[in-house]
Amino acid sequence: MTTRHAQESGALTLAFVRGVLPGKWQRIWDERHASAPLVLVPTEQEHQLEPVTSGTADMAFVRLPLDVDPDAFHVIPLYEEVAVVLMSAEHDLTAADELSVADLDGELVHPTDATLLDTTEVVRAGVGVLVLPQSVARMAGGKGLEWRLLTDAPTTRVALAWPRPPVDADPAFVDDLEDFVGVVRGRRANSSRGRLPEPEPAPAKRRVEPRTPAKRTPPRPRPTRSKKPKRW
Repeated sequence: MTTRHAQESGALTLAFVRGVLPGKWQRIWDERHASAPLVLVPTEQEHQLEPVTSGTADMAFVRLPLDVDPDAFHVIPLYEEVAVVLMSAEHDLTAADELSVADLDGELVHPTDATLLDTTEVVRAGVGVLVLPQSVARMAGGKGLEWRLLTDAPTTRVALAWPRPPVDADPAFVDDLEDFVGVVRGRRANSSRGRLPEPEPAPAKRRVEPRTPAKRTPPRPRPTRSKKPKRW
């Protein structure tokens, strides 16, 4: 199990599959950890956990499903992506605004593997199509290629995954893992580690002096009136 950073410098290393754009999280991380900027390692989906299991990366953005032991890995689903069909701009299917799986009957659908870039050039030449997550199609596309939404295809989910650190892991390494989870989840800097911030000291109580009752002025004696003698 991983007990320390993959980088000797102590910087956090993040692997990511094609189509995931980690720039937003990288900018936030680097603002909060200027002395140890995030290190990015691109990888392919069929080997998406290899950088983590080999110790060259600390965490990874992956696509689900993921065949891992939940007792050995943390996996946090982040968002879903729709599937699209990538094809030559001259393909007959580009006449439709959207496609269904049935529309692909009889079409050569290439596998999406490590040879994706080479396959893209074959598709650009008008041979077959590719079914890809939308973000991957946008990156792989270009002049001579178009994509259409595949309405009834299952979506793919992007997640953040990393091995559960053992109890003897470097505390600074564990803090960085928790910090990055906080960045991805949109927590503020003072709570990005997922721990409750230290409570602020309670304001000092004001001492209230007891009120001294005001002295009451005794009532002035009423003058006595002399009685007049009765007349008989």
